[in-house]
Amino acid sequence: MQLSEHRPDGQYFIHSLTDDAIRIVDTPWRESLLLSPVQAPEAWPVTDVGAVDRDAIAPILAQRPDVVLLASGRALTFPPRDTQAAFLEAGIGLEVMTLESAARTFNVLASEERRVLAALIWEPAN
Repeated sequence: MQLSEHRPDGQYFIHSLTDDAIRIVDTPWRESLLLSPVQAPEAWPVTDVGAVDRDAIAPILAQRPDVVLLASGRALTFPPRDTQAAFLEAGIGLEVMTLESAARTFNVLASEERRVLAALIWEPAN
C-alpha cells in the first residue's frame, strides 16, 4: 500500500507499507521502530504489543509528543493497562491501531505539523 508520493519538506514520513517492509522515505524497515516527523527513525526492540511495558515506552515518553500512534501489528491488540496508564499520567494521548491504520494516520498528522510519534510494531503480512 503506497501512502505518499511526495516528501514533505524536511519531514520523515511513511512512503509505503508492503508485505515485507515499512518504507520510511526511501529506506525499508523490517523491524519495529519509533518515528516522528522531525527525527530519524530508530529501532525499537519490541516484537509484541504485550511486551510494551514502562521500559519499552521510556524513549517515547522522553520525546514528549502530543499523541502516540501505537501500531500493534496487522491485528488490533491493546497493550497492558499499566502501559496505557503511563501515557495518561504523562499527559500524552495514546491511540492503538493496526499497522496500516497507524501508517495512514501518521502521515496525516505529520502533514498537519502535529507533534506525533508512531511506535510501529513490525509484523510481516502472512
